[in-house]
Amino acid sequence: MQPITKIDADYLSQALGSLVESFQIEPIGSGEGYMSNLYRITLQGAALPDSIILKLPSTDTEKFSLAGRFNSYDREQHFYRALATRSSVRTPRCYFNADNEFLLLLEDAGHWPIIDVTAGASLFEATIAVTHLARLHASYWTTPPESVESFSTGFKAAAVDMSSFVLGRLAELAQTRSVAFMRQYASHSINHLPLFTQQKQVFSHMDYRLDNMRISNDELILFDWGECSLAPPGFDLAYFMITSLTPHNRRAWEASLLNTYLQTLALEGVQYSHQALHDSYRLALPPGFYLAALVLTSGDQAYGLMLAERCLETIDDHLPFLTERFGNTTN
Repeated sequence: MQPITKIDADYLSQALGSLVESFQIEPIGSGEGYMSNLYRITLQGAALPDSIILKLPSTDTEKFSLAGRFNSYDREQHFYRALATRSSVRTPRCYFNADNEFLLLLEDAGHWPIIDVTAGASLFEATIAVTHLARLHASYWTTPPESVESFSTGFKAAAVDMSSFVLGRLAELAQTRSVAFMRQYASHSINHLPLFTQQKQVFSHMDYRLDNMRISNDELILFDWGECSLAPPGFDLAYFMITSLTPHNRRAWEASLLNTYLQTLALEGVQYSHQALHDSYRLALPPGFYLAALVLTSGDQAYGLMLAERCLETIDDHLPFLTERFGNTTN
């Protein structure tokens, strides 16, 4: 691997505030839908963590452009500067947040257990994830941070991109009724924005999936905050169910996990009706295909196909509701 410009022992010593005698660097996270380049830096020196994560702009032209459209790099830097200390969910410690460029040095969560995305989360792990998600939403339920209001434009940008970005990927799949629905949804997604913007808006992670979290016992650490925004309560929940559970387990546990979310909100002093959550969750299913399209375009094809199949099966399970709300798009 070619050395990364400016990252040497002197730079790391100044950034970390301790003498770095030597270090080794390796890329990680390739092909998993990330819009940044990630590296693990192993450190030698006194009063230093064993390793840290270096996060830089993507060198992939398409991913870099997409990150620019969503303002992902500014979002993540703002999160670590202004919001991380207030988060009810544990986040990586930020050792260094550069000025005038996107460069983060973050706590390495590599010692936390990794959940096999293909196998999906267990019921226990899914319950822990949904519980922490509800706590995150509850902490900003009444007064979402004003500083992220402008970030909600990312949701609109995704709606605009749907027709050009998603349709090509759908054409490559078996033409089922859920694909037919998604084709029509993607073609008219900008017209459906009021169904999302007129709902209750809460501070949301917007990329809440196993790749971006680690779970140990009942603890969870959540990273990759470059998409954080305001969104309906059901968005993060639907995104997690689609990306992080097998279709069989999602069907079996869906009702229970929705109840876990509501019960956790209630314990945090937030009242939200089951009907409102169920509707918000189901409405958020079609936008969930965006990640699958991203990975299929410039990531690991097997992973992207798995995400697409999980999303389409979830849509198929709720197709009567979706066709009613979004119009009969299967003809």
